[in-house]
Amino acid sequence: MAAQKTIELFQKIALRSLAPIPKISISEWADTYRMLPLGSAVPGHWRTANVPYQKDVMDCLTDSRLHIVALMWAAQGGKSEIINNTIGRFAHLDPCPIMMIQPTLTDAEDYSKRRIAPMLEETPVLRNLFGDPKSRKTQNTILSKFFPGGSLNIAGANSPSGLASKPIRFLMADETDRYPDSAGTEGDPIEIAKKRTTTYWNWFLLLTSTPVNKGASRIEDEYKAGTQEEWQHKCPNCGEYHLISHDQMHCESETFIDSKKEKHVTVKAVAWHCPDCGFAFTEQQMKRAPQKYVAQNPDAVRAGRRSFYVNAFSYPWVSWETIMSEWLEAEGDPDKEKVVYNTRFGLPYERRGKITSEKEFLNRREDYGAELPDGVLLLTMAVDTQDTRLEYEIKGWGFGEECWGIQKGVILGTPDDKRVWEELDKIIDRRFYFKSGVSLKIRRTFIDSGGHYTDEVYKYARANVWRQVFAIKGSNVSDAALIHKYTFLKDKGVYLVHIGVDSGKEHVMNRLTMKDPGPKYMHFALDAQDNGSTDEILQELLLLSKQKKKNSSELVNKFGYVVRRRGYDDAYFRALISEAKLPHKVKGRIVYQWEVVATDKRNEALDLTVYNLACMSSLQPDWESLEKALKEDVVAAPPPKKTAKKYGVIKRRE
Repeated sequence: MAAQKTIELFQKIALRSLAPIPKISISEWADTYRMLPLGSAVPGHWRTANVPYQKDVMDCLTDSRLHIVALMWAAQGGKSEIINNTIGRFAHLDPCPIMMIQPTLTDAEDYSKRRIAPMLEETPVLRNLFGDPKSRKTQNTILSKFFPGGSLNIAGANSPSGLASKPIRFLMADETDRYPDSAGTEGDPIEIAKKRTTTYWNWFLLLTSTPVNKGASRIEDEYKAGTQEEWQHKCPNCGEYHLISHDQMHCESETFIDSKKEKHVTVKAVAWHCPDCGFAFTEQQMKRAPQKYVAQNPDAVRAGRRSFYVNAFSYPWVSWETIMSEWLEAEGDPDKEKVVYNTRFGLPYERRGKITSEKEFLNRREDYGAELPDGVLLLTMAVDTQDTRLEYEIKGWGFGEECWGIQKGVILGTPDDKRVWEELDKIIDRRFYFKSGVSLKIRRTFIDSGGHYTDEVYKYARANVWRQVFAIKGSNVSDAALIHKYTFLKDKGVYLVHIGVDSGKEHVMNRLTMKDPGPKYMHFALDAQDNGSTDEILQELLLLSKQKKKNSSELVNKFGYVVRRRGYDDAYFRALISEAKLPHKVKGRIVYQWEVVATDKRNEALDLTVYNLACMSSLQPDWESLEKALKEDVVAAPPPKKTAKKYGVIKRRE
């Protein structure tokens, strides 16, 4: 009896393996079998007709002529559902080894739990294939799932071990613009995973992403290499097909600037104007009009490639009024513009403004009329450690992260000299005054722990944590957030803040291009009296140090222990714009990296600005509460009078 059952089982397996693959597309499979869970916007049976721009994409994923398909789409367009439908169709009808890559292992686990698990649970044909995930007998895990004839592995682009093991036939790379340039030290994560497809003649690679930065976008490169198919609408008047974009929108709107200097835009009506005939049409008219993909580079099919572009103007669940309100509110703020460009327009962002030279910043310096100008609600300080000095900058912050440069200065001496840190104590402890006599102290200080004096920085931060002094370190993750993470170093007894330096530089350069004062604008102070160039002092210091003609104490006697002046001179601004994002070939792939382009290789001002931005961000300031507290501040005494020249060189008193 047992032998007969074994024979019947092998017969079933043989019949299944020899049976021809049903000629059913992914969209047909989804319409027939896919079920959406209750938490979905439209639970129940999947309907491809509800989102027509997805059909051609899904159908081409079973085209034997193709090997690579790229989707450069705006956010929330259904890329994940296309991936899920592809997994479901192949697991059910054409089983094979499948891999999906997410930007990180954490993202991979989250995707498996929130996207894959509900699909397998709600779709009967898949539930039967993958088995009960709660069963103790199952081999399935969060990142590795098996079905008859194949498997699904979910990996993180930051984990080389998960990318280079068993052969796979169908590779899916999701949100590629968030991938690191290298998986550990082994190179481009997509290329590592792609090598696993070489044993299959019918291998397939699907790449999807919302783009990020112009010139450094993986998905933009893949899109350009493909057919470049745009989802276009037919003009009801002239009959021509066009890609709908924000440039063709005409809006009736109202703008309101609130007390925080934030811009709010209410769009009352919006219409699309045909670039050919000039006629205007409403959102409803254009969404009812015929639509289709129009290829800009159709010959790419011969190379086995197709690529697709869709923006949010075609999404059924986002209104044009919402998109245009977001755009009009963001316009003029590079950080906000970038978000709308990426997530709504589905386009990589490129800064509009160009920084020509340091002269434009020299010309826009302002006489504050006091140490602190009106508008400042919070002070932060950043410190950069060098072998012969500490360089510091104090920034003031207000509503909308509007920024004022208060003072850029230098404390001469090697960081292993306790007098250097004593002088830093004095700066942290002092009060800075408004014209009214009200004062502020520095709320938090970030000190760079890189270089040759890491232990000295840790020691100072540990002893001054009550002053809100923290050691920081640049993150080695290329796309790390401005505040990447916090770690406690037990052996040092100090908290270390990891800074996303690359993203910080991107923020700074975006803000420097802003021309009008307001949220995120960067102001710089003009010295009341020019007392000489800090750069000249430092140049002589470095020269004498190299020649070993004078030690640090002799230099202190000559120049004064602390160079105190506003410090916003030509040398500062050269260092502020000293870096640019340039292309480099890394392990066979072009990546964009920040590189010092200034001839003197000085970039301290840029680093200090990034550190100050991160310092302010770490505080998560409540601007309204800070403003209220400042208004209620009672002045005990007027600011002290100084005998030395204001912002001049003040010598240390022995």
